Amino acid sequence: MKTWIPVICFLFILVEIKGETIVVIPQSYAAGNASVARTGDWLPFHNPALMEGIRQYTVSLLYQNRFQVKELSTESASLLMPLKNIQIGVSVAHFGFSAYSEMLVGLAAAHTFDKYLTIGIQVDYYSVRDAIAVNNKGVLIPHIGLLSQITPQWYIGFSTYNPTRQQIHYTLETKEIPSVFNLGVSYLFSKQFTGLGELSKTINAPLEWRFGFEYQPVELLTVRLGGYGSPLVSTLGIGLKVNPFRVNVNIERHPVLGLSSVAGLQYCF
Repeated sequence: MKTWIPVICFLFILVEIKGETIVVIPQSYAAGNASVARTGDWLPFHNPALMEGIRQYTVSLLYQNRFQVKELSTESASLLMPLKNIQIGVSVAHFGFSAYSEMLVGLAAAHTFDKYLTIGIQVDYYSVRDAIAVNNKGVLIPHIGLLSQITPQWYIGFSTYNPTRQQIHYTLETKEIPSVFNLGVSYLFSKQFTGLGELSKTINAPLEWRFGFEYQPVELLTVRLGGYGSPLVSTLGIGLKVNPFRVNVNIERHPVLGLSSVAGLQYCF
């Protein structure tokens, strides 16, 4: 019976979080999860165009725990390599437990044509291990991102995940993989204070809005506050910068399902 408790929780979450059927992608530790136009940082499986702003080789580890249930955790690792005319990123993420698991492996590249346009393209291999279906299945998924600096303070970001509506076909059923479109902005009110806003649309699901603020009182500390969705999921986080390391932690509170956490560790060299 204990084996099926995570399965029941998993199915309940899929119903409660409308339209979200891919849980392998870790949440961003950006304020309010508004990450599509958040410059100066790149997280795997989010907007690949954001790699443009990174000038150091970076290794990242990310861990997300949903609603304090260890079987609903996601782990990811990535390596970002800023080369002369292009940025390359490789990443892997895993979600699940013995009865059900998902894995995502990605290869991304980004190039800046000028300050008004950066294009990022990522190809992900998404696979599912389902104890009921017995065998593993996988499919390639495209992920495209854009970033534009409109003014020294304004940035606009856009990303689309699975615009080709890829699916995984089993013998008796088909697993739908959502197509997700994100459009957002970031505005630098000052060197210490940034505002973030984003709209996210998953096909066959309601439009989701996200917002957040990041405040950096000193160089080594960033404080983040935001929220997203309906009902509102509130987020609170901090970031520490102690060269060559970056540590980021976010806490989210869903009004029905409770607390989730996201923690990230980066090493820049």
